[in-house]
Amino acid sequence: MAPSKDSKRGSKTAESNINNSNTSNANGGGGNASRDSRHTGLFLPLFGLRLSPRHKRRIETERDRMLSDPDRHSHLRRGRVTPPAPTVDVELKPLDDRQPNMKFALRPGSAVAKLEQFVRRRYQDKGHPIATAAHFAFYVDGRVLNPEDVLPPTSFKIWYRMSRSSAEVDQWKFSQYKDANNQPIPPELATQLVQAIDTGGATVGELRRKIAAFMSISDPDRVLLVARGGTRPGQLQGDSWVVSEIKRHWLCCWISYHIARTNAYAVINGLGRRYVYHPESHYFYDGMSVRRWQHHLDTRLFRNVRSRGKTGFNAHWSEITLTLNGTRVSKTTRVCWGKTYEVELSGQAAKIFSAEEAWLLPDEACSVCLDSKNLSLMAYKITSGCNHKPTICNACLSQWIASELETKMWDRIKCPECPKSLEFADVQRNASRSVFRRYDELATRAALGNIPNFRWCKSSKCNSGQIDDVRCVRFKCKACKNSHCIKHDVPWHSGETCEEYDKRNTQKKKDERASEAEITKSSKKCPSCNKAVHKFSGCNHITCICSHEWCYICLAPFQRNEHGFLYCRHKPECTERDPFVDLIDPQNANADPRTFFEAANHGLFPPQFFRNRLRVVRGRAARHHLEAGANEPGVGQMGRNPNRLHPDMFLPPWMQEADRGMFAGVAGIADHVANGNGNDRDPMHDLRVLAQDMRAARRERA
Repeated sequence: MAPSKDSKRGSKTAESNINNSNTSNANGGGGNASRDSRHTGLFLPLFGLRLSPRHKRRIETERDRMLSDPDRHSHLRRGRVTPPAPTVDVELKPLDDRQPNMKFALRPGSAVAKLEQFVRRRYQDKGHPIATAAHFAFYVDGRVLNPEDVLPPTSFKIWYRMSRSSAEVDQWKFSQYKDANNQPIPPELATQLVQAIDTGGATVGELRRKIAAFMSISDPDRVLLVARGGTRPGQLQGDSWVVSEIKRHWLCCWISYHIARTNAYAVINGLGRRYVYHPESHYFYDGMSVRRWQHHLDTRLFRNVRSRGKTGFNAHWSEITLTLNGTRVSKTTRVCWGKTYEVELSGQAAKIFSAEEAWLLPDEACSVCLDSKNLSLMAYKITSGCNHKPTICNACLSQWIASELETKMWDRIKCPECPKSLEFADVQRNASRSVFRRYDELATRAALGNIPNFRWCKSSKCNSGQIDDVRCVRFKCKACKNSHCIKHDVPWHSGETCEEYDKRNTQKKKDERASEAEITKSSKKCPSCNKAVHKFSGCNHITCICSHEWCYICLAPFQRNEHGFLYCRHKPECTERDPFVDLIDPQNANADPRTFFEAANHGLFPPQFFRNRLRVVRGRAARHHLEAGANEPGVGQMGRNPNRLHPDMFLPPWMQEADRGMFAGVAGIADHVANGNGNDRDPMHDLRVLAQDMRAARRERA
């Protein structure tokens, strides 16, 4: 059978392909490459290039290997290029504002040492080679990376610092803020600042005062401190911020200062801390609205104190309340530079800001539990009328409010450090939720009870109340539908009138009158609230539920003078006597400190005196400072010691002019007696011996 045209055409094409292939192989160049060889990527011998026999054999061997494994190299036969190796984008952020940002693409699993090579190569390409002795330090999340550490497999940001040597990596640097050449400050001042930071734990406020003293500036608030570089560059506003923590968390080793013009700042007091804000020059001369200032405080202070990561401060800038001299300022008014503003935040926003700022703040000792607490955990405002700095922590203050609410009337809760009373907002800010809920309920009931004709339902299962009609003696609750008699204050007596109820309960009324007479005979009424108080044991010093203190015999009140001494001027017919009332009573013009020593010499010091005084002054121990050369001659300046009670705490200032050695002995014996260690000896004898020794010492010095 003769072949068809298609079969002939196909056979001819095949023969021509074979001939072309043979011709190409024979000549070593020219012609068309075969289909298999065209997709191997090995075209060098086919474009007229002369290769050595060894290179030709290598190319043919590689081609044969690729053609023998079609599954492995199928993408090459389809004409696709080999995909590039994966890389990781690394962003380098400088901790020195004079150095640039850089970005690199590294292979996953690269070591940190590779970064240093890339940085050096980048500077070399720009014509600024780096010295061989230069040292690089790389940080991630505040942690220093070692050269052999492996980089993460995902894109990330790394902070870097370049210094002349490894010894200069963490050294402090100080300069003037507006010095373009960044010349160092005087060595004497730099030494003082470094010593205060590294050994004394200096705060930003202390650095301001040291710089102001060195430059003979009377107003330290004029000193502007700026963090140069680091993870958070900008102004350092907080006076309580510990500078060493700024270096540790914000990785800032360079601080610049600038002396601003007079009153070219604004002081902000809030949350028990103090902040100094220095505006830009155009805001100082042209003025700044309170609205814009609130926005600046929001972005540059309240949202900018977190050590790392995103802030959780979610309050809007318009919720920042500013007051000047007790008056809330409007958002459209201009900021009065050189003034002190009070700032207030909502409860949740204040807690978030305090928690984020805690790492910047120092520790203080609580005057109640004597534990060292962070400044953010200390009470910053007990009452709106307190003029003292609180020395009690939030936990102890919350327990104090809960205890006072259990033992006193809800409106008689006072500050634990001064006689000011706590208002509704003070309890809401400092008490726990459960305690404040109880306080709010009592305050609500008291407020509703002052409304004329308002009555509460007597049902134990109902907490409702309403304004009732005074013309009707029957009260019917609209909430639970129960009724009670207003006249007799009992559940409604169904089926009988009030007169019939009285006739039926004649004997009960006689018993109640007899009980009232017996209570009146065996008790006394409080002079303040007129409630009956029955004393069955203990001393005659009564503290009523209304917080009034009085003598049970003569009803004379117990009072405290301005120094915290408790005294009572009993009536002449009273059997109780206060031997120190003439010394303590501020109304007595003949008070003489020498009478105190005469009383000690004659054994008139009761142990209760020292116990009461210790209870009053123990809270002052944590915040008491001793001055060198003033309190104890020959003793160097001492810091705060919460475990030591100084003698000056036991006596008011008008007694502190006498011999301090006497006070030291009195304080030691009082502490001994108050701690329960005076059962084996007579403290009065110790006081008399001490007074004799002090008089003999004074005679010798004379």
